[in-house]
Amino acid sequence: MPTWEFACGDTSGSTLFTQNTTTYLALAGRMRDVTDEASDQTKVFSTYTWANLYVRVKTFSLDVNPALRSRVGGVNGNMLTTLTGTGVFQDTTNTDSLVSGNLINFVMTIAAGAGSMAITIVGSTLQDTGTNATLAVASNSVNAPTVNFGLTRFNGIGGMVGGNTAILATTESNVQYTIRRATTFTNLRVTILTNSIDAGTTVWRFRVNAANVNQLVNIAAGATGAFEDTTNSDTTVAGDEVNHQVVTSGAAGSITPRLAQLAHISTGREVVSASNDTVANSADGFFGAEADGFRTTAESDAQIAARAAFTAANLFVNVITHAATGGVDIFLRRNGANSALTVNVPDNATGFFEDTTNSVSVAVADTYNYFLDHGGGIGTILVGAFGFANGPTDAVTGGGRGYPGQMHNRRPRAGRLGQGFRVPR
Repeated sequence: MPTWEFACGDTSGSTLFTQNTTTYLALAGRMRDVTDEASDQTKVFSTYTWANLYVRVKTFSLDVNPALRSRVGGVNGNMLTTLTGTGVFQDTTNTDSLVSGNLINFVMTIAAGAGSMAITIVGSTLQDTGTNATLAVASNSVNAPTVNFGLTRFNGIGGMVGGNTAILATTESNVQYTIRRATTFTNLRVTILTNSIDAGTTVWRFRVNAANVNQLVNIAAGATGAFEDTTNSDTTVAGDEVNHQVVTSGAAGSITPRLAQLAHISTGREVVSASNDTVANSADGFFGAEADGFRTTAESDAQIAARAAFTAANLFVNVITHAATGGVDIFLRRNGANSALTVNVPDNATGFFEDTTNSVSVAVADTYNYFLDHGGGIGTILVGAFGFANGPTDAVTGGGRGYPGQMHNRRPRAGRLGQGFRVPR
C-alpha cells in the first residue's frame, strides 16, 4: 500500500510557541500557530493509516513540557509526543485510522509557565488502501494573504498560501509547477478565514497550462469556511503546469484564504517548499522539503527523516528573479550530502529548471532537504518553489505513465528535455 510523506514547515523557526496556549498546525505547507482550527484542517478522500508523527524543535526555553498530537474531526487522535527540549521527537507507535471525509490537523498544547519554543518541521505519513490516492496541500496561518475585491491572483499547489508579505502572486508563471506523471485531480477545496467582499461571487479555480479547466468553487460575498468541488475532476499528463487561481468579485472588501488542497490519484506526489515572494537569497542556504520556502543557514533546521522508503525524482525549481553572478546550483540533499538530483541556474536566467535525468533512493531514517549553493558570485536569486516527485516503493503499478523518469510518454514541451533545462518566460 502506498505510504505518502507529509510535512508542514517553518524552516527559519520564526514562530515562537508560548506558554498557556493551544494552537493548531496543518498537515502540510507553512507551519504557524493558528487558533482557528477549522480553517487549518485538511480533508482526506481515501482510507488511511495516519502514522509516524515527527517533530523538530529548534529552540526551547519553556519550563513546562508541551504536548503535540494528532486531531481527527476536531477530536484528539492517538498520535502524541511530549517535547522536552531541542532536537527530534517522534511517535512511532500510535496511529490513527482515517476514512474518506475525515478532517485532520495537529494541536499543540502548552500549559501555564514561562519561556517559548520554536519548531521547524512537523511530519507524518498517510498509508492508503492501495489506490495511489494522495493530496496536494498549500497552507498559511498568521500571515494568511488578503486579496482585495476585483482582482485576479495565483497560488501554487504546495508550500505556502501567499508569501512573506501575505499576498498571492500577480504573475501566474511564478507559481506554476510541472507534473511528471498522468494524474487525476479531484476535490478542489479551499478554506476562507475572512470575507468582506460586498457583492457577487468569488471564484477559486484549478488551472492547467495557464487555462481554466473543470474544477472550481464559488464563494458568495461574505461567506467563510470550507468550499469544495465534489463534482468535477481534471486529468493532467507529464509536462503540464498546474496552479490555483482566485478571481475576487465586488466593489469593496477583501477575502482571506488559509488552506487550498487537491486530492489526486497518481504514482507520485509533489513535495513542495514554496512562497510567492520568499526572501531573496544572497548566500548559501538550506530549505525544508515541504515548507514555506524560507532559507536557513543551519541544515539541521531544514531536515526531516524519511519514515517510509521512496524514490525522489524530477528536482524542480521555479526562479522568479536572478541577479546572482557565477551561476547557482540547487540540490536535493540526503543525509547532509548533495545527492544526484541537481539543477544549475546560469547567470541571470529565470523560469523553470528541472533534473529530468536522475533519481535518488531514500531509505527509512535518511534525512532530506534542499540546498541552494550560491557559489562565489554576488547578487541575489529569488526562488518561488523547490520541489521533487516522491514515488513510494509500494505504489500500485499499472494505469499510469511510469515512475520515475519514464519520459517517453510525456507531452513534448520546449526546453524540458534535459537536466537543468530552462523554459524561457
